Amino acid sequence: MPSIKAGVEDKHDRKITSRQMSFARYVVEGIYSNVECARKAGFKSDLAVEHASRLLNGRDYPHVVEYINELREERERRYGVTTIGQLERLYELSKGAEDAGHFSAAINAEKIRSALGGLTIDRRETINTIDQLSRDEITSRLAALQKQYPQAFQIEAEYKDITPDEQGTRGELLELDTQEPTEEVVRNAD
Repeated sequence: MPSIKAGVEDKHDRKITSRQMSFARYVVEGIYSNVECARKAGFKSDLAVEHASRLLNGRDYPHVVEYINELREERERRYGVTTIGQLERLYELSKGAEDAGHFSAAINAEKIRSALGGLTIDRRETINTIDQLSRDEITSRLAALQKQYPQAFQIEAEYKDITPDEQGTRGELLELDTQEPTEEVVRNAD
């Protein structure tokens, strides 16, 4: 039995490129927008909108559209799950939860239904903020920044010791240390 790809290529007498196959798999997955599918398949970001549109319009690349449809049908046969069936099931769950007064569950079902229908895309980014870092991580990051940008750490100013001495008075002006750090200090900073 010929593969889906071979069958479509024979029918249209056109080859499906690896990028087109990747694009089709991402589209069938149903997680990403069409433009994101084009980017993930390897098309240049600034041309992703154009590529996605041309690949899906049915005129320029009818073999790609048919390949996508064949992949969807294969997936439906294999898993017994259809997009329409899932959308209907999520609607039923949402309606039942809402009728029972479980609004949080209803909202979650609607969010999943929107994503499945392609109306929304869930994008989460994790950004390391300073309050999530340990003291050692902060120290090592600062040491790396100091090595990379030493000019940012050279502050010319007058320094004054404000800690009280034995008599309870504050100290004199301190001199700015312009010497290079010793090997021991640099080693400890790492």
